[in-house]
Amino acid sequence: MNNITRIVEPEISGIFPTPIYVSHMDRAFTNDEMNIFNTAEKTTVPNAGNITSANNYILNDPGLEGIRNILTAHVAEFIKRIYAPKYQMVPHITQSWTNYTKENQYHHSHEHPNSFISGVLYINANNDHDNITFQKKGYQQIKPVPKDWNWYNSESWFFTVKTGMIVLFPSGTTHMVENKGGDNTRISFAFKTFFKGTMGENQQLTELIIE
Repeated sequence: MNNITRIVEPEISGIFPTPIYVSHMDRAFTNDEMNIFNTAEKTTVPNAGNITSANNYILNDPGLEGIRNILTAHVAEFIKRIYAPKYQMVPHITQSWTNYTKENQYHHSHEHPNSFISGVLYINANNDHDNITFQKKGYQQIKPVPKDWNWYNSESWFFTVKTGMIVLFPSGTTHMVENKGGDNTRISFAFKTFFKGTMGENQQLTELIIE
């Protein structure tokens, strides 16, 4: 008699996942756009581990209207694909700023309050050295030591990044940048968003109209 226990191949579903949206600019940055980003580096304030532009509404610059339109379109696509709303949600970018991270610098672990979807556009990044790390928060009562890491047992997960890459995520997602390698100055453009539209249903007494 064969005593070997055979397991029928299971199907594992990852319910309620955190969506991380990754895309790229469909063009290179113009000289005028790069001048705006480089000028912003001349007026910076200290951050936890690196420096950031003093101007935190940098997308209000008329010279960045093209980039604003591209990023807004990606946020709208994120909402369409992930939330599939019944009623129209029109996103708009609120605050926006540049981060400058040099060798051995880092960006502290944080979230973005008062925002719906957050995003990063990489102005200068080297995918051999640069990445963004997302962290899972919360108490773990049972914590086995994994033999191999996967999306279910990991406490953090990183994505390598490069120039022109766009990363979007729910603003409550904890993220950070570990100590930077390489001798390039990593320039990332971060932004927060909110939206206009109708949430909920009138007859269910859940309606919220944001104008």
